Amino acid sequence: MLQQYTAKQKLSIYTIVGLFALIFCSISLVNHYLFRTYAFDLGIYNNMLYSYSHLKLNYTPLQQPLVYHAFADHFEPVFFLFAPFYWIFGSYTLLIIQIVFVLIGGIGAMRFAQLHSNNNTLAIAILIQFYAMWGVYSALAFDFHNNITAAMIVPWVMVFAQQRKFKPLLICWALILLSKENMALFGIFMCLGLALHYFKDKPLRNLFLLLTAASAVYFVLVVKVFIPSFQQPGAGYLYDSMYKSLGTTPQEILGNVINKPGYLFSLLFENYSGEALFNGIKSELHFSVLISGGIFMLYKPQFLVMLIPIYAQKLFNTDAARWGINYHYSIEFVPVLTACTAVFITSINTTEKYKHYIGFVVALCTLYYTISKMDSRVSIWYDKVNTRFYAPEHYKDAALVKTISEELNNLPLSTNDAISAQNNLVPRLANREYIYLYPESSNANTIVIAPKTNVYPLKDSAYTSVLDTLKASIYWQNITPQNKEVFLFKRIK
Repeated sequence: MLQQYTAKQKLSIYTIVGLFALIFCSISLVNHYLFRTYAFDLGIYNNMLYSYSHLKLNYTPLQQPLVYHAFADHFEPVFFLFAPFYWIFGSYTLLIIQIVFVLIGGIGAMRFAQLHSNNNTLAIAILIQFYAMWGVYSALAFDFHNNITAAMIVPWVMVFAQQRKFKPLLICWALILLSKENMALFGIFMCLGLALHYFKDKPLRNLFLLLTAASAVYFVLVVKVFIPSFQQPGAGYLYDSMYKSLGTTPQEILGNVINKPGYLFSLLFENYSGEALFNGIKSELHFSVLISGGIFMLYKPQFLVMLIPIYAQKLFNTDAARWGINYHYSIEFVPVLTACTAVFITSINTTEKYKHYIGFVVALCTLYYTISKMDSRVSIWYDKVNTRFYAPEHYKDAALVKTISEELNNLPLSTNDAISAQNNLVPRLANREYIYLYPESSNANTIVIAPKTNVYPLKDSAYTSVLDTLKASIYWQNITPQNKEVFLFKRIK
């Protein structure tokens, strides 16, 4: 794949990929090691992976009674492909897979840029832009999500379209759809945007129009048939109430779309919650997109079409935490913005050398802006300790963590134990059929807590009382040796 690059360019590519691989590991894997991953969502996914690796269905005990089957929450059959790796990497499996996908996604973006522009140097600039974008770091700093792995396949759909390799293109398209139901929705607009991009290429245009329709059919089947079939009788779709700003019923939503386009447009920019704390979050998102290559979508609107469902999912949502650039809710911008940048720069009527300059200016602006957003951002939920891989505080408490890890590994537990565990311990202890988030312990026979780590959702001040209550309880026996950081309680039969 690198045959067309010079030896010097190959060395640059290897260096860039290697450097960013280390950075990504220093965020995601270090967070997990330091107990900064949580029950929601890595614990849920690790428990799911454990079930699938043992050829069992998953009944997501962490979400009960709200959800009684993993597919009643999200339809993510792609997890079956990940399950065998659990036997090798344990609780780190999904984080490692996620990092590998991000690295492969960047290589795909570079490959697409090279195929489209026939400009090796511009392609390397696109690789840097991809790895440097804020959406990657926000996502890696917060557990694991299939949106990320699916989004990293998008560049390869474009690569195989450019190469007219239809079989791998269809495999990539199918993997995106099978990753999660909202990625099937994204798939509709991704294919529609690519149909517009290749409008003058009749075979590709028709293929992507066909895939647009197929994605729509699949999305409807998943949301209306597959997911409901795994829900408890009478239970509605878990995320129906997330878009109350648009209306409370499908009829009301459709009426607002038709009759109130100005109101819908205002929702893209305005804080309609009434909470002043949320001011500026949407503006931060829009500026982040524009400065990272989004300005080029004004000239290449087919890429804006691809992002219609992403903007809608974020900005029409009643949960303000999804409006901005935090967490994994912006990862789909990364492959689309980099592809748009490559296409726009290629289309400029100027010298190849000048295109190099533009590409690297965009990449460096993206990198500079990303670092500035690591240091501070508008969102009230942003925790920079998880993200700032270059700050000493990101690696703090390593000695304490080593002790806690060793104690966890030496606990007298089996996979048959039903455990209620502290939030940040759940991902490490999810390798069992029954795992619950403490203080939920009604169906547990074991409680595991480590008070000196992050005790959310409880407050630090509450843990002294929690420990005293458990130690005095007639229902639980403290079997923790003296002078230990991890406390283990067994139910008294």
